[in-house]
Amino acid sequence: MKNELDMGRIRVHTDGRMTARLFVQFLAEIFMREIRVCMNSSDDCKKLTRRQIFNHIKAIYKVKFKGKYKDVYPALSKVQRSIFKALEIRTPS
Repeated sequence: MKNELDMGRIRVHTDGRMTARLFVQFLAEIFMREIRVCMNSSDDCKKLTRRQIFNHIKAIYKVKFKGKYKDVYPALSKVQRSIFKALEIRTPS
């Protein structure tokens, strides 16, 4: 967990907070494992590193308008669409 989830120092002062932090890190590890399994099942995403996947997903944004106008999403790249498909996430429209 220290290497994968950047948990170098726990930096808490009470046992309760340490237990809570470890529990949250444990849940994050479960999610990361499930994401890795989904990514490895996709031929397009199998070769991507976690950092590359994060950078592709980080670039997605939404423009929100007030009033009667609908929200606008950017056009997704081929890699972004394949990541969404591998994770079984419906692409924004």
